[in-house]
Parts: sequence; C-alpha cells; structure tokens
Amino acid sequence: MKKFAINIIAAGVLLFGLLVTGCNKMLDIKDPINSITTSEVFQNDEQAGTALNGLYSYLINGGTAEVYSNGDLGSDLYSAGGITLAAGHSADELYAPSLSGGYQYYAETSARLTLQTTGYSPKIWKTAYKGIFNANALIAGVKGATSEALTQAYRKRVLGEALAVRAMSYFYLVNLFEKVPLALSIDYNDTQTLPSANPATVYRQIINDLEEASGYLSENYDGNNTERIRINKWYVKAMLARVYLFTKDYDKAYQNANDVIGRTDLFQLETLDNVFSMASREVIFQLKQTNTNGVRGNATPEGYSMTSRYLAPMLMNAFEAGDNRKTAWIRVIAGDQYVPAGFTPNKYKINQNNRVTGGNLSEYYVVMRLAEMYLVRAEANMLRSAANKNAVIDDLNTIRTRAGLNGLPYTLTDQQVTDAIAQERRVELFAEWGHRWLDLKRTSKATDVLSVISYKQPWNPYQLLYPVPPDEIRWDNNLSQNIGYN
Repeated sequence: MKKFAINIIAAGVLLFGLLVTGCNKMLDIKDPINSITTSEVFQNDEQAGTALNGLYSYLINGGTAEVYSNGDLGSDLYSAGGITLAAGHSADELYAPSLSGGYQYYAETSARLTLQTTGYSPKIWKTAYKGIFNANALIAGVKGATSEALTQAYRKRVLGEALAVRAMSYFYLVNLFEKVPLALSIDYNDTQTLPSANPATVYRQIINDLEEASGYLSENYDGNNTERIRINKWYVKAMLARVYLFTKDYDKAYQNANDVIGRTDLFQLETLDNVFSMASREVIFQLKQTNTNGVRGNATPEGYSMTSRYLAPMLMNAFEAGDNRKTAWIRVIAGDQYVPAGFTPNKYKINQNNRVTGGNLSEYYVVMRLAEMYLVRAEANMLRSAANKNAVIDDLNTIRTRAGLNGLPYTLTDQQVTDAIAQERRVELFAEWGHRWLDLKRTSKATDVLSVISYKQPWNPYQLLYPVPPDEIRWDNNLSQNIGYN
C-alpha cells in the first residue's frame, strides 16, 4: 500500500493532485483544487463541498497521474470503464478479434492470465485505492472538523457519500483480487504495510459502510430528479441489495431491492433507447463527465472505449429471437481492411465516431440502474426461505416485456427459473461493470463455462482471481500473491 497511500503530514495536508483540475463545474459547488489542508477544506460547507466534488471528479475523470492506453481515455480507471473492459474480457462477454494495434492490450484477458500479461490489473488496483484514500481523507476531515460553519447536515452528506464510494471501491477489489488490504485510515504509518484481509472481513466493512451511509443520506436527489449525479440513500440501498445477494443474505437482498423498486415516484424502467440517457428515470446513480474538451469529447468513458471492443460469439448467440436488446444495444461492424467484422456494445449512443469536442452532454455514465434491482429481487426471492416463484417470474417478465419478449409461464420448474434468472442477467447487464464475470464466479459456474472456450486454453481456475500487482508486494511484505501467479 506504500505507493498509493495519501501522504498525510503532521499538519494534515490533503493532496488532491490526482484530481482533474480543469474540469467544468459538475455540481453546485466549486471545482476541486490541487492541494488543500484539512483545516482549510472543512471550515465550512462550501469548502468541504469542493473536496467532495473532487472525489466525484476522480471517479469519472481520473487524475493527472493516470496513464491511459490505446486511446481509450478512462478505460484504465476502475470507475470509468476499467472494470467493464477487464472483467468483460475475462468472462465470455468481450474478446479481442486481433492481436495487433489496440486489441493486443486486452487480448490476454480474452484468453488466459499470466503475471506477465495482466497489465490492466495494476491500474485497477491503483485507481481503486486512490478512490478509497480520497474517501478516507474526506471521512477523516469531517470527523476531525471543529468549525461550526460546517453544518451537521453537510457533515452527514459528506460522510455518507464518501462511505458509499469506499464501499463501492472495495466491492470490486474483493471480487477481482479476493484478499486485499483494508485501508480505513489516512495515516501513512497505518496503511503502508497493511496485510491482506480475508473476503469476509472486507464484506463486513462494505456492509458497515453502506449501513452507516444510509443513516446519513437523503432520499432525494439534488435539485430536480433528472440528474442523478450524487449518491443518495437509494443508491446505498441498491448497493446493499447487491452486496447482500453476493453474501447470500437473501432476505436483506430482497428487502433492499424491493424498497428501491417500490419508489415508483422516482424510478421507472425506460424504453431501451433511453435507459442510458442523462434524464433516464431508470438510473439510480450516474457519473457526469466534466471535461468535454478532451479526447472523449462529450462521450462517456464506455461510449468512447466500447466502440472498438467486440462482443464474444457466445454472448451474441445467447439472445433469444426477437430480443430487442440485440438491436438497440449492439452495433454491427461490417468490417474492412482496417477493422474486423463483428459486433460491439452500443448502450451509449455517443461514441468515438460521433463525439463532439466541447459538445453538449446527452448521456452520463450509469453506475446503478433499476433493472438490476428487479433481477436482484428475483434471485433473492427464489433463494430465500419464503420463496415466491410466481413473483420471481413476474420480475423476470417485467424485464423481458421491456425487451419485446414473451413472458415466462408460471409452470417453470425451480431449475428453469434459476436458469432464466442467469439468462436475463446475462443479456440485460452485458458490458456493464463486469456483471457477467462476477456472476459466473459467485455462482461457481465460471470454470464450467470458461474452460470449454477454445481461445481461453489452457484453462486453470487460478485465473478467476487477478494477480496482486508485483510492485505492491515488493513495497509491502505483508501482502502475498494470489495462487498461480508466483
């Protein structure tokens, strides 16, 4: 952890140099600044808000220390496309059609993982921990602030949003690497030699952070409800639903998902073409890109980078006849002497081909949406002791109907319903935040599914975890490498 610890000197200097300084005004507070002391940040609501704005800016923009590869600006940042790209290639979702040019960077994840070929792995680790340390700095700053000009209402807001970001970051770290250092402090002496924590401990911290955040946050969105670019209680509940599903606490997963779905005044399923629009009522939380003058222009990170990421044949074959998601969310590439023929994700309509430098925004980067909650509720309902199979089928049919498919009958067997849940998650959530990769692993189906794919040979189950960056192990003797990468 030595390299990624925020250097906290005795005076408590907070370094936000990793934040983008040139971003436009994302929220109704001032832009983040490069270097500010704890006492300066937390003298009042506006200054604390500037630091909080910096946390969001990092999640979508990264910082000046980030290095982007192959022109996919943002794809190396865990929270701005990195998870989707890496995990999508690791699963049976994305693949590299060529070993030349930009495709080579992700070719190894399409096939098999070795310590020498997992160049994306350190970037995910690094950027996730930077997000965590930014969140920790905010948490420490609020708890240590004494100024009465920093109101109790804003203290709660900063704490809640920072705790939620920390929980989100650890959720992906524990699922990709399994045993990871649990850094909860900004004290360099505490964080530089942390040991790896077991997954159960990390999940307990994730749940504790989310439950605490829920007590601090409002149920409302800022201003009107068309821009959902700040974390509120509903994102926290949605994240809790997901985490409880992963930890097999099905009653709590069901209840949290049910609470979100029940807020029909806030959330509704959109038509397929509008799911990822900035005003989508399906969105629970989204990140707003704040600099349209860069390489991406007015595209989201995934809208830009997914233009050249190909969908694997097995995913294309998974869609049923008449599934409108296959036409609404997938782009056909005819192919020529420069690019191979195939199919690429098209959930975000602003991409490399039509982005406009300095252009107006029409899409934000979706972090969580309502459709996932229907699928979480369905799966949790099927697995909990008070299972209601007909209600499970109703939830699946809600998603299927939106896609133009016929509803499933109530006569399905338990196994058929279980298979239908996995199928809907696969075709609804493809190319979004690594859902398929995480689903295959948590349901213990990854080896069965992936080991028979020709381009992933030779297969070995150790590939289900990413390697801990070797530099991290050299800096911290308490860390150990995941099995198979030594």
